[in-house]
Amino acid sequence: MERVGGQETTSMGKVAFASFIGTAIEFYDFYIYGTAATLVFGGVFFPEFAAATGTLASFATFAVAFFARPLGQSSSGTLGTGSAARPCSSSRSC
Repeated sequence: MERVGGQETTSMGKVAFASFIGTAIEFYDFYIYGTAATLVFGGVFFPEFAAATGTLASFATFAVAFFARPLGQSSSGTLGTGSAARPCSSSRSC
């Protein structure tokens, strides 16, 4: 980290690498969950349904997780960074 004007800065390479790692882990998580929803979850969590209906029910839980993620990110992200982030206006760079 470098100090510029009394503040520590991080290189763009480190930020890009951290973003890449986070995105790769999140993709892997959803990929594994989607595969398990297709092959395993229908029979394990919905045994009273027919095979196709159980698979569709497991896909529905996958869809809820997929669509709820941006909602949680927008609400929790603003709570977490609301006090930690410095104010930024459009007239200057942050």
